[in-house]
Amino acid sequence: MTRRRLALRARVAAVASLVAAALAVPASQVRLADESDRAAFRDWFVFLADAQFYRPTPDVTDCAGLVRHAFREALREHTPEWRRQAHLPIDVAFPDVRGRPDGQANGWPLFRVSDGPPPRYAEFADAYTIVRENARLVGRDVRAARPGDLLYFHQPQQHSPDHLMVFVGRSLLERDGDDWLVYHTGPSARVAEEAATDERATEPGEVRKVRLADLLGHPAPRWRPLAANPSFVGVFRLAIL
Repeated sequence: MTRRRLALRARVAAVASLVAAALAVPASQVRLADESDRAAFRDWFVFLADAQFYRPTPDVTDCAGLVRHAFREALREHTPEWRRQAHLPIDVAFPDVRGRPDGQANGWPLFRVSDGPPPRYAEFADAYTIVRENARLVGRDVRAARPGDLLYFHQPQQHSPDHLMVFVGRSLLERDGDDWLVYHTGPSARVAEEAATDERATEPGEVRKVRLADLLGHPAPRWRPLAANPSFVGVFRLAIL
């Protein structure tokens, strides 16, 4: 094979590689156009996170899954068919986000998952990546939390050390209180009961809902969202907001 053909083949391969990379990695992350879109996203995000307590969906298996579900579904067009399949506990009339993302082979580019180069975006991100790459610190005073903000705890002694809670504030699904939080406990390990084995099994966990006032007095001090608690990293606001 001549040098010219070899060079041509190498160039074709390089172009094909670039095209494949461009298809696999979205060029930019989802962004909202204006304040009205941010308000629509926040309303849907908070409501959908809150609704998980009343009708959990199989895609939510841990705290990050709760955030991913509410984030993704908040961006959708909430058609009658979407509402029928969602089985929402109540019907709501929030406007939809107008600037929805384009579909990608690997899902929507909802979260930045690496700085690159080039930076990568994906529909999946774990709790640590959500707060590190896709949110900004508001502070460690929970009084600054707004609906849709995330309370972030880091518990090094746990198997899954990073934990998120979604601040709901006033819930459309509760009569009283304006300081509600919702979160998923995540799967927990337990020792199998059979005496013949010491294998560990996992419990699936569940969605829970709690008042901030009650969480501040949690029996385990490491779960109290106080500046004096080293396990409480702080209140984080999603970058999209």
